Amino acid sequence: MCHLLDSARRSIYPVNPSVSEILGLATYSSVADIPGSIDLAVIAVYAPQVPAVLRECVQKRVKAAVIISAGFAETGEQGQKLQAEVVNIARQGGIRFIGPNSMGHVDALSQLSTLAWLEGITSGSVSVISQSGNYGELIVRHGMASGIGFSKFISTGNEADLHLEDYLEYLAQDESTRIIALYIEGLREGRRFLQLAKETTARKPIIAVKAGGTSASARAARSHTGALAGSDAVYTAAFKQAGVMRVNDNHELCDVAIALLTQPLPRNNRVAILTIGGGPGVVASEACEREGLAVATLSSSTIEKLDTCLPSRWSHGNPVDVAGMTVRKRAFLFASLWALMEDENVDAVLFQLPVILNAKRLSTILGFDDEAARAFQDMQEENLSRTAQKAKELGKPVFIVTLISDAETSAFLRRVGIPAYPSPHRVARVLHHLVWYRRYLDAAAV
Repeated sequence: MCHLLDSARRSIYPVNPSVSEILGLATYSSVADIPGSIDLAVIAVYAPQVPAVLRECVQKRVKAAVIISAGFAETGEQGQKLQAEVVNIARQGGIRFIGPNSMGHVDALSQLSTLAWLEGITSGSVSVISQSGNYGELIVRHGMASGIGFSKFISTGNEADLHLEDYLEYLAQDESTRIIALYIEGLREGRRFLQLAKETTARKPIIAVKAGGTSASARAARSHTGALAGSDAVYTAAFKQAGVMRVNDNHELCDVAIALLTQPLPRNNRVAILTIGGGPGVVASEACEREGLAVATLSSSTIEKLDTCLPSRWSHGNPVDVAGMTVRKRAFLFASLWALMEDENVDAVLFQLPVILNAKRLSTILGFDDEAARAFQDMQEENLSRTAQKAKELGKPVFIVTLISDAETSAFLRRVGIPAYPSPHRVARVLHHLVWYRRYLDAAAV
């Protein structure tokens, strides 16, 4: 209720027969006592009380509800009967509802939230449908920490009325949603999902975490939302047919979302690696190849360009090891990066080196005076901005791998649209998904 009160544009009517006031608002003994019409009912009472409250909503001509209350189909036979009664009341009264056993929903753009948690959601273009409220919270929290903004969030609960497929159909048409993220335990309308997803992924990406693939997790899913998890192999095949990118967890989901929001899709799977050391280059190469990516063969003209930028003992191949080039010559590193981006044999670039955009840290770590640190920072920011622009112009994604980061650096990289990851393995995994999605779109267009 606190989050509902954040929007002054809406009238909130607490209903509780036991108290006269909640958070400074006068309460009503029943829904029927509320003056005027009601657009949305948020029901958070003991499960056995839900049918009576819903009947009051029917009498009040309420057309939409969010049922937070748990204790329905997820609890067994008695809960299933209670849930069936709720569905029957709603259908006879013309009410559509989220839940039961939902944690609520959010429309960040219109500042409507029925959540009891997760305040201050950053507005953006990623929407989340989750069959677990808590896992949905993990996705949103990690996403916001990574710089992702959200448009919609729906905790679907038991899906007694509205199903995941209904929300997917809505978000597919929602202009404020660019990417749809899913947490799935089991689908109630598998064929409909497949058709909707296939139509949607032609226009906007869908990223899914699918749980319940093992016997233990399938049992947990049944006791969680009453969902039947189904065959994991069937889901994998269905996702591939429909263009859905399946990821392992919320971290991988957000990694992929950041790349989709900021970078073009690669034309193919050939990767150039620019690295500050030989060992990191070897690790990055192995990570790429394990994900089905090819370490690109550089053209002779690119080799010639790199000869003019790098020390004579540079690796003369891909990965491009800059052979101990000093930080003070960072401008030459960017010239090398751009040479790789311009190579016709390269579809994406992994840029592996420390990035520091904090003048104070530059002074401490590199021994620069204040003026030199500021000038060095300005140079790096200008070159990074130019790199982001070249990525768009050339249609080639660029990723930074850096273990040295700070709030100022992270904020700048997000602002210009260059994703940064702590390991080459995470970049390679993201590129795996982007290449696969590009190939799916190309094949679907034929």
